[in-house]
Amino acid sequence: MAQWKYREVYDYTEKILGYLLKHELSSEEIKWFINETLEGFQEYVNPGFLRYRKSVTKGGQYAAVEWKDSGPNCFMDITGKEYIDCLGGYGIYNVGHRHPKVVKAVVDQLSKQALHSQELLDPLRAVLAKILAKITPGDLKYTFFSNSGTESVEAAIKLAKMYQNKRGRHTFIAATRAFHGKSLGSLSCTAKAAFSVTVRLK
Repeated sequence: MAQWKYREVYDYTEKILGYLLKHELSSEEIKWFINETLEGFQEYVNPGFLRYRKSVTKGGQYAAVEWKDSGPNCFMDITGKEYIDCLGGYGIYNVGHRHPKVVKAVVDQLSKQALHSQELLDPLRAVLAKILAKITPGDLKYTFFSNSGTESVEAAIKLAKMYQNKRGRHTFIAATRAFHGKSLGSLSCTAKAAFSVTVRLK
């Protein structure tokens, strides 16, 4: 595979970013962008995605390429075709796409502080942990915050191991057809053989 020079990478990146900043593309730009996306998945992401996705025709002659949100529960492909989002972005759009209150909250937070420092004490984490402790059943008290479901599963596996290994218990049970994430521990606990990896969790 031929390697690009840094200048070629820079120019390509600038071209892509220029397209993304446009509100509308010409028919030639649309065709180029679709072809680039298809090639990117085929050669650099995972060709299996092109066979799996219903938005790609057999042989990859046509692919629906995401472009923008369209209304509270829809999104639009690069050609302007609208789709109803029945997956909800795997659950993250539980209040719809670009809900005004969510957009405002994000903008307000970014205008103040994009991310906490990891050194000073984050007041929002303290307050949320306290609220969770007050509303969860039983004597649950401490909260571990994570960025994704996969990280949550990984944390749960580690906590369960810490607690149960001393008691001689080492087995994890997964629900049939369940999916727990793509990291090593979460894949080890998945019931789908195609995704699963065998790892001793002792």
